Amino acid sequence: MQPKALIVVSEDWYFLSHRLPLAKRLKAEGYDVALACRFSDKRAEIENHGVRCFSVNFQRDGISPLKALKTVSALRAIYKQERPDLVVHVALFTVLLGTIAAIFSPAKNVLNLVTGLGFSFISNSLKARVIRTVVSIAFRGFAWTKKVNMLVQNRDDLTLMSGFGFCEDRNLFLVRGSGVDAVHFYPAPALPQPPLITFVGRLLWAKGVGEIIEAARLLKERGQDIRIALVGDIDALNPQSASQDDLESWQAEGLVECWGRRTDIADIYRQSTVALLPSWREGLPKSLLEAAACGLAMIATDVPGCREIVRDQENGLLVPLQDSVALANAMERLANNPALCAEFGAAARRFVDEELNDQAIMDKTMSVIHQITA
Repeated sequence: MQPKALIVVSEDWYFLSHRLPLAKRLKAEGYDVALACRFSDKRAEIENHGVRCFSVNFQRDGISPLKALKTVSALRAIYKQERPDLVVHVALFTVLLGTIAAIFSPAKNVLNLVTGLGFSFISNSLKARVIRTVVSIAFRGFAWTKKVNMLVQNRDDLTLMSGFGFCEDRNLFLVRGSGVDAVHFYPAPALPQPPLITFVGRLLWAKGVGEIIEAARLLKERGQDIRIALVGDIDALNPQSASQDDLESWQAEGLVECWGRRTDIADIYRQSTVALLPSWREGLPKSLLEAAACGLAMIATDVPGCREIVRDQENGLLVPLQDSVALANAMERLANNPALCAEFGAAARRFVDEELNDQAIMDKTMSVIHQITA
């Protein structure tokens, strides 16, 4: 019989942007592939790729025990119906709720892709501490469940999962990110002038958007006329999001250009000089993978995930967490030094070609899947 694989993510657009290559590879290896997520307007497009779809209403406007139980129950019903040979959960809360459902279902093997630990492992608010405690207790239990496996994207998360009881190369694996299409994302023939520093991502405080704005003010006070573009949307359902009023205020102040959500990221990066991501924590950021493939120097915070791809003084600059002065200094240094940008950008592209292209990453991911399903 044809083996079944079920991929579980929160949103349909995320599946298309990050996990469609995995679905295609699973199909190429003989799997009947299905997707469970919340659908907006992408269902038909996904089904056209030969992926069957199940709707699950993942809640993003708040977390409560009742909503969590409803999601677990909905997932368990799908697992009982499908009886998948492999379930792939992606991202922290999908991993948490999906694994609970899978443990009490006929699903044979679970692979959890921990793409970052997010706000709950960054903030010291009461809500974050409660979530962190719940996740930690649950993960310690998962570590002793035979069917559950964890795949992380950086060594910091590998160490954390080891502390929960997972064992490396038995039920814990490291693969750096989801890879990048090194054919579609390629460098421009020459760095554009005047310099353009580009941030790509959701406009969340935890992505360092506040620090970017403060750094832009510092640069303006210094008389540095450096263009900074924010490419991404606000997220009204995320308490960490900037608001539309914030965006209008920043543009009126002449600090940044707000370009909104775009799909032509490769073209945007080829118009850029430097890629910027002062995030508070990541798994392995896809935006920086794509920037590296486009041969851009990078500026990021010295935190888990970012330092997995940005090698300080080799392909970019790492700055301390939530340090807008250091961020402004790094932006000023690269914007005024095109030769250094070119040197860092060439090193970034080499890193992609050698280790981080999508084919290499997919081969490593499938190797893990072959191991756990053998």
